[in-house]
Formats: sequence, structure tokens, C-alpha cells
Amino acid sequence: MTQYEKDLKRYVQVNDGMMTRATFNLIISIRDVKLWKAGMRPHRGWRLKHVKEYFGVLGSADFVLQHLYKLRDEWNDKTNIDLQI
Repeated sequence: MTQYEKDLKRYVQVNDGMMTRATFNLIISIRDVKLWKAGMRPHRGWRLKHVKEYFGVLGSADFVLQHLYKLRDEWNDKTNIDLQI
């Protein structure tokens, strides 16, 4: 079981609402991998390896981003809320 799957049950407060930690990390990870592919490092301690370990994915940045999009689409279908990322 990956950390992503474990975090689907944990909630964090975002602004005035609650969101699962996994959803929050998914949104941030999509943003960060897009920056990485564009040649920018999201922040000093960021590594693609951390994203791969959290989501349980192996492969290049392109493959990781496609997997994150797939997770986003599954989340959109399950909740009927469209994440525009």
C-alpha cells in the first residue's frame, strides 16, 4: 500500500474546507512535475524520486505525469468535482 492510498483517509484543512491529504498532494504534485518538465525545479528540496515513492510509480517524468492525470481523472469521476489542473 502506497502512502497515497493511506492518505486517502486522512484530512487536512484547506482554506475553509476539508480535503484529503492525498488529493492535496495530487494537485501539488501535478503542478510540480509540470514545472520539472519545463526545466524548473519547484523548490530546493524537491526530487522526482519523492513523487514516485509517494504514488508508487516508476518511470520518466512524462510517465509519472500521465499517471497523476489518470489519478486526477479517477478522482473527478468519483466525486463529480472537476479538478482543473
